[in-house]
Amino acid sequence: MHIILILAGFIFLFYVIARFMQNSNSPRTKKIVRYSFAAVFGLLALFFVIIAKLMPIGGILGLLAFLSAQGGLWRFFGSGSEANINTNNNANRKGNAVMTREEALDILGLSGNPDPDTVKNAHHKMMLKVHPDQGGSDYFASKLNQAREVLL
Repeated sequence: MHIILILAGFIFLFYVIARFMQNSNSPRTKKIVRYSFAAVFGLLALFFVIIAKLMPIGGILGLLAFLSAQGGLWRFFGSGSEANINTNNNANRKGNAVMTREEALDILGLSGNPDPDTVKNAHHKMMLKVHPDQGGSDYFASKLNQAREVLL
């Protein structure tokens, strides 16, 4: 009975945090919450695997750490879509969520107000790494192109 109550409490906690992140307008706050919970889950996973020798529980906590860092945990417990976690709910011509300026800067590894040449150089360097012809992903290449369009 205690385990069921503890699990129900964790599920409710995840739901409340996901709703907070959904209503938050700050991408920085969302990132801090995601990575903080990822660190906590990761440390708990290490504890259960190394000290308590409970591999299944450590594995589950490791998975939660990964999902938290990627944002999937909060999308699952929130509304289930990335568009509602993001601050911008508009859609572009491809039906994807419109990328914000902060997200574009983060993707290209830039900060502040970069000039067009800096944006183009950062885009070029990243594209060399993730281009589909080099074994990369179409998804990542399209995100890089979208980030470049937003910043230019």
